[in-house]
Amino acid sequence: MIKRPGLLFLTLLFTFVSASVICKGQDTIKNTRPNLPHHLPPLPLVPQFPGGKDSLAAFLKRNVHYPAAAKKHHLTGTVEVDFDVDEKGNLSNFNVKTPLGYGCDKEALRVAKKMPKWKPAMKGREPMALDYHVDIIFAQPQKK
Repeated sequence: MIKRPGLLFLTLLFTFVSASVICKGQDTIKNTRPNLPHHLPPLPLVPQFPGGKDSLAAFLKRNVHYPAAAKKHHLTGTVEVDFDVDEKGNLSNFNVKTPLGYGCDKEALRVAKKMPKWKPAMKGREPMALDYHVDIIFAQPQKK
């Protein structure tokens, strides 16, 4: 039946050699994943108002006065004030980032400049200067 046994032998030999080469190729795969450091540097902690967010909210509620011009025009909204907190917690470079008008921007700056020293940002164990922003909300006073 088989007229050319040599051809059959060569075909089988070629198939066997090819399979073994493919298997050997699998054994030599290198790890291409880069070595990552075990500990990444810590992210800086942001500055904090003395007493935290609740104390900041209480300070703003106590000190922000709704301007008469805004009241007259039934204006409500938020003024975002940017400022820098240095390594000692001092505030400087106050700037209204999102103005509202009708005296609200001026009032927001007045209150922001009145804030006490903050706890500075920290990078690891070292204090660092960082810019920050506070949203000051203006709304119609609630009737009692």
